[in-house]
Amino acid sequence: MGIAEYRDTHPNGAGAIVVIDCLTLYSAVDGKNLLYEEHEMKKIIGICILAGALLMGLGCTNPRSNETSYKDAVSKALEQADLRDVTVTEDRDKNTITLGGKVHSDDARAKAGDVAKSAAPRRIIANEISVQPVDAASEAKDIASDLDAGIEKNYKAALISTALDKQHIRFSAKNGVLTVKGTVKTARQRQEAQKVAAEVPNVKQVVNEIEIRR
Repeated sequence: MGIAEYRDTHPNGAGAIVVIDCLTLYSAVDGKNLLYEEHEMKKIIGICILAGALLMGLGCTNPRSNETSYKDAVSKALEQADLRDVTVTEDRDKNTITLGGKVHSDDARAKAGDVAKSAAPRRIIANEISVQPVDAASEAKDIASDLDAGIEKNYKAALISTALDKQHIRFSAKNGVLTVKGTVKTARQRQEAQKVAAEVPNVKQVVNEIEIRR
């Protein structure tokens, strides 16, 4: 009796134990025990219980749930940069901002990516903007679609050649952005899946959302 214990277990498995002896305080001067009367002990125990409740409340708070959204900031920055045809979606759980829509040049596409990164420096920017020149929009869309199909086909072949096809990896390509999802057993396999994806011809960016599940 007299010892209050609070265990804070975090989502990643790490834990911390705080132990408070509510009945006995040790003198830093002479090492003797300073014993409190019963009513004083009850006061201290009450404080310990309150402190434990406060710590538990802090431990259960999920920082991500209170994280500020960057979508509005990115949209406003793109509008100010005269890139109004660029769309913005945000996945806070995956820490990703995805840019879509269309522009008329590769330079404008790159500029949109830079603007988004400046407005949302803590987010991964997936730049899926379609480049459609003014006089050849239809042809550009067809070419991009063919390139994406080729990317997916080549990545599938690369997974087979590296034996990563045995893992649960899903993927899709859009305007040169290859997004890989699913699960693997080790961090090395996750890194290898990303490395292989980056080496596929015509891939402009790899977004790695693969999770590790042993």
